[in-house]
Amino acid sequence: MDPAPLHLPRLAAATPDTWVTLPAGGLPFVQRALHLTRRLPAQTAHPAGEWLLCLTGDVVVDLPAGQWARLRAGETLHLPPAVTWQALPAQAEAVLLRTTPA
Repeated sequence: MDPAPLHLPRLAAATPDTWVTLPAGGLPFVQRALHLTRRLPAQTAHPAGEWLLCLTGDVVVDLPAGQWARLRAGETLHLPPAVTWQALPAQAEAVLLRTTPA
């Protein structure tokens, strides 16, 4: 029997502003989904770096030294190792997928 697909925006919407860890199944990375409705408190990227993917909406990612990036649905951003970052929805809400090494 094939596994059922996960609808990530719906899964993340069940617990707004809280990272939801997806089943890993022994993969070399961990993925978390987030339904973002307000500014996310400061996060620290994995020591090996990580990726953010905007699944829905529009997000501004605040980075150190006044840098920032805007992600629209379907756009991704590589975060350098151990960088501190914050995110806020540019619209009412957005869904992010965070991928880190396991």
